[in-house]
Amino acid sequence: MFFKGIQIGSIKIESNILIAPLAGYTNLPTRQILRKLGANLCYAEMVSAEGLNYSFDKSVLLIETKEDDRPLGIQLFGPDEDRIAFAFEKIKNYNFDIVDINCGCSVNKIIKSRSGATLLKSPETIYKIISRLKTLTDKPVTLKIRSGWDNSSINYLEVLDAAEKGGASLITLHPRTKSMLFNGKANWEHIRILKEKSNIPVIGNGDIFTADDAIRMFETTKCDGIMLARGIIENPFLIEEVMARVKNIQYTLPDIERRIKTLLKHCKLMVDYYGETKGIKEFRKYVRGYIKGYPNSSKLRDEINKIDSYSKLESAVYNYYEYYNKSNS
Repeated sequence: MFFKGIQIGSIKIESNILIAPLAGYTNLPTRQILRKLGANLCYAEMVSAEGLNYSFDKSVLLIETKEDDRPLGIQLFGPDEDRIAFAFEKIKNYNFDIVDINCGCSVNKIIKSRSGATLLKSPETIYKIISRLKTLTDKPVTLKIRSGWDNSSINYLEVLDAAEKGGASLITLHPRTKSMLFNGKANWEHIRILKEKSNIPVIGNGDIFTADDAIRMFETTKCDGIMLARGIIENPFLIEEVMARVKNIQYTLPDIERRIKTLLKHCKLMVDYYGETKGIKEFRKYVRGYIKGYPNSSKLRDEINKIDSYSKLESAVYNYYEYYNKSNS
């Protein structure tokens, strides 16, 4: 119904349901799981241009990929065209398909570096960043923005103009201001207006937590595609459900057995990638999304937060699975 491919510069993307760059979340193992659940274009965690310039070996790990992790977008953040271009030169031949510029992150650390949503104050700087990158690569350059810095400086259309003049191939709008952070409600009307004015594909982002939300965003904004973010943290199966809904295919919610199997597969990928101790620690934040709403799930989460090996985690999960089955027999 709403499902279609998107032409992003020279690249044809098969699906218009995108996975956002989420710091601390969209690492390689997680992207591999999301792709098995139906995701096509995924963005890796955002990468600091300053980090690539001064701590390259550590920062470049954020864009590590494998053959089953394509198409892949990366996202850079930095204060100006010189720093971002210098960083991009170091990675431009790595295996990724799209480079996105973060013009929306509102956390204090990013704002203090004069990056992220700070760039909304200077559309001219956004223009310079994009146009400079276009001289360095044939890969599509995209950007992710907010509606503006605050309610007195809503300027997403001005940013669109700068992006188009710079040569951007796609724009994603999260229609909150920087000052709102994630409070209040995303103003989807801004996405509708942006789509109406734009000459490049427009992706809507913000407050998509269910398949119904996804359909409403398509219907009310006429956007070219949507980007899932916090919704997939709350429910990793959301990508699967949304894909079915936009294709008008009947969908059955995953039962506890499938949730457990996917949880363990995700954890094993994390352990294989990071090593056991770090892998288990990094995986803990994903557990809630798999078992949210199930009886005594908080007890299992508390237990996993004290576990430091895969075998113990697997045992705890299977014990919970047996408990659940007995309680519902």
